[in-house]
Amino acid sequence: MTRPLSGIRVVDMSRVFAMPYCGAYLADLGAEVIKVESSHSRFMETTRLTNAPFPDNDPGERWWERNGTFQTLNRGKRSLTLDFRSEEALAILKRLVAVSDVVLENFTPRVMRRFGLDYPNLKAVKPDLIMVSNTGFGHSGPWSSFGAMASSLEPTHGTGAFMGYLEPDANGRLGPGSVPNKVGNSYTDFLATWTALFGVMACLVHRRRTGAGNWIDLAMYQVGVSFVGAGLLDFAFNGRRGRRPGNRHPAMAPHGCYPCKGPDEWVTLAVRDDTEWQSLCRVLGRPSLASDPRFADLLARIENHDALDAVISDWTSPRGQYEAARELQAAGIPAGPVLNARSMMSDPHLRARGFFEAAAHPPETGIGPREYMGRGWKLSQAAPRIGRPAPMLGEANDYALRQVLGLSAGEIDALKAADVVGDAPVGGGPPGTVPLDRQVDLGWLVDHDPDYKGHPEDSTTG
Repeated sequence: MTRPLSGIRVVDMSRVFAMPYCGAYLADLGAEVIKVESSHSRFMETTRLTNAPFPDNDPGERWWERNGTFQTLNRGKRSLTLDFRSEEALAILKRLVAVSDVVLENFTPRVMRRFGLDYPNLKAVKPDLIMVSNTGFGHSGPWSSFGAMASSLEPTHGTGAFMGYLEPDANGRLGPGSVPNKVGNSYTDFLATWTALFGVMACLVHRRRTGAGNWIDLAMYQVGVSFVGAGLLDFAFNGRRGRRPGNRHPAMAPHGCYPCKGPDEWVTLAVRDDTEWQSLCRVLGRPSLASDPRFADLLARIENHDALDAVISDWTSPRGQYEAARELQAAGIPAGPVLNARSMMSDPHLRARGFFEAAAHPPETGIGPREYMGRGWKLSQAAPRIGRPAPMLGEANDYALRQVLGLSAGEIDALKAADVVGDAPVGGGPPGTVPLDRQVDLGWLVDHDPDYKGHPEDSTTG
């Protein structure tokens, strides 16, 4: 089936995470995404240069092609290298924008203005252009010039105030901890990815109806605040400041994460009302708990949650996480295993849904066929897919310059001779690596499995 964005061309000038991943989704949907990057190591895409993860922890001879993060965030794209310090490169980029539909960028406002690549300048060459400018704090307001990363944005937009562990008080009773925590790895980047994807789709529909382009001024700070939700509204309407709840919930009990029999295996559950509480008591083999005054209603269960956790842990501890989740689900209690990287790769439901998609990498990279995360949704009348792996550096130079823009062979050779375009790093060298056993010692990894080949057939997941 034809993919929904077939015929749409995207110029992706972005770096690192949020917008590169948006570009990967657009490529999955059928758009031709041309990643414009540099072959000069000083300005090269950051995720080509970082020191992990590499296949088998080995950078290899073509280290700039082997980084797993780069491969994940740039699947399905082409690569055109241009050195923006060259006037010829800037002119070529504007010519490319003129025959494209969408531009993605995530530089601070001053950078795009300095190169004459901000929205007013690019709109002059492509009046119906759709452009996403993803910044930490937007293109207006007192913080607009500040740089930002997800790790600095999370506390700024308030998420950290609601994230934290439960800690024992002087009497050993668990309560809200005092230290804010991150949600996870680059949480705000994911929010920006999906927000930009939504914005691009809306602007494509708008352009189809009106003929007009649009500029999406995406501030990750605001995106993060918009996802804080209930805690922000509770203060706005009630003047109450939310607490850090750990794995508990202010309106459900029991609600938590419980140990299972495997190493570092856990199962989560949520009891929403008294009926589900009675069902849980039967699953636990303790029906009398339903009438125990300590647990008879929601307020009592919240008050005595520590004791509840001990009872539930006694039941989950001798069971596998999938086994426990199935028994709970069968009784109508929302529950699920806490999956780590390996168990996700082998999870039968994700496998049945075809969530992981294989891509065959060029032989020169030495990567071989690898699986990547797909999308959390399907379309009934189209078939989004990972059409190709991430591009080798400059692999589309001739295609973009000759076929798309019509440059002559002599013009292209002159650009290559001046290092304006290239297909290998100019300067720099391979990043260092740390042995995986040492990474475990340092706490960078929980563990690693040297015998892992593809997705495992793990009997505990059945």
